[in-house]
Amino acid sequence: MATHKTLVEALTKAQSQMSHADLDETNPQFNSKFASLKSVIDAVKTALNNEGVWFVQKSLPIDSGIAIETVFYGYGEEISTGAVPVPAQKATPQGYGSAITYAKRYSLAMACGISAAQDDDGNRAEEETPANVDFSDLETPVAQLDDTPKPAEKKRVIDGDPKTSEEATIAVDALIDMIRAMCKTEQEVRSMFNANSTLANNLEKNFPDERERLRVALGRYVQQLGGAQ
Repeated sequence: MATHKTLVEALTKAQSQMSHADLDETNPQFNSKFASLKSVIDAVKTALNNEGVWFVQKSLPIDSGIAIETVFYGYGEEISTGAVPVPAQKATPQGYGSAITYAKRYSLAMACGISAAQDDDGNRAEEETPANVDFSDLETPVAQLDDTPKPAEKKRVIDGDPKTSEEATIAVDALIDMIRAMCKTEQEVRSMFNANSTLANNLEKNFPDERERLRVALGRYVQQLGGAQ
């Protein structure tokens, strides 16, 4: 096992030895590939341990779901990567178990800077962009909405400071999934989007392709909500 002076030094070395997780599972709803929790762990654990680093994933309760925080330990130090919240689709042990597994793989992948999901095809997204949705309307300030979210709802925020394109992809996927699971009206979509304005601004500045993918996905979802009413 290698030795290092600091935990950051060890993590830097470990990360250089990692590759993206194998996309070993398929989401039939979206016909897309993603990495299982086992695949993500297999992609990072050996590299971390070889450099004297180990990790713990802590569970943190949130309203109607769970949050997972990945923490790295080594060389007398620890580094927390922040909590990743995921709503439970059902208030059952199975529902919470699925949310925990989902949050653990996204949290670990984001913490290590690897990809755990299939990138959206930009050309396909552009072709499917609804022509009659005013996407700028999604950025209406919360104060202008009739249905202002309750304080507990405002806590449902994705980490707004991704450092790499892989982390940005994971953050956008998590926000899209959370909005689809928790927002049933256009106003709720707007509210949650504004609650995650830090992430949106970061994407606009540093990851414009991911910001566009988020815009397209939310616009499409808003159109679906309108058709269901």
